Amino acid sequence: MARWKRNKAAAREGFADLEYVPRARCGWDCTLASLAFSARRALGNTEPDLNAWAARHGLPASARYAELGKGALVLWHGTSRERAQKIAQHGLFSKGGLWTVLDPVVSHSYCRMRSETFGTAGAVVCLVIDRRSVIEGVDYMVENHDNGIHRFTHAIAAGLVEYVLLDDRIEFTGERRAARPAPWPIGKFKRADGRWTPLQQPPVRYSPSASYRTPMELAGLCLDRLLGELGRISAIEAFSAVYSAASPWDAVSHDDVMAIIESRCLPAQRRGRWSCLTARACPVAAQ
Repeated sequence: MARWKRNKAAAREGFADLEYVPRARCGWDCTLASLAFSARRALGNTEPDLNAWAARHGLPASARYAELGKGALVLWHGTSRERAQKIAQHGLFSKGGLWTVLDPVVSHSYCRMRSETFGTAGAVVCLVIDRRSVIEGVDYMVENHDNGIHRFTHAIAAGLVEYVLLDDRIEFTGERRAARPAPWPIGKFKRADGRWTPLQQPPVRYSPSASYRTPMELAGLCLDRLLGELGRISAIEAFSAVYSAASPWDAVSHDDVMAIIESRCLPAQRRGRWSCLTARACPVAAQ
């Protein structure tokens, strides 16, 4: 399908991790958030904080994940939009086994494959399982240690599904929300006289010390906060967070995000498949 065509221009510009970001905005952008988690996993050399990832995408934090702490096993499953919505209601089950992964770059690949094969929108499901409730060799087998492919031998209950990443939105499906971290602000815009303006009377407060009047200004604040909190980020993390910061999704374009990255970040360096960005000047995280 055309929607999954690789962005060769981004690769030529040194951003191989943006190969599935289209030149123009389209309705599968929200699945890119799974790649942002994968990039954080690689750049941080550890399993990322799922609730911090959720907050950066304007989502509620998971109480289940917060309470399990180090006992939380975060797994991802790529599928179609239709199956993802059924999984959120009824859980995962298959006679041949259930494949999940620690690294969502694999599940996103399967999401694209399902979309291309069946002509449907793709989706990615995020599961949070209590490590103490499952036993390797009994409940699941680890088939690939590099990507953390876990094949479960039994059904996984719907109550373990915390997030569903669809083409046009990310849904929190967990049973309870954690109080912190709070979701990052989402700016809502309307198009009038050929330009995007906030639904609220501008300037709109983003933080105690910052406000915005345009989608570009909001995107800049979002990127500054991302750099301030993480220090070193990938390009896909920048795209994913900025895309999540504005509603509707077409209020900020691909070229807008690239322009903000170029103005605020030093030239990208490579770390494996990920482009690595740092701020030109150390930004202050917007709290």
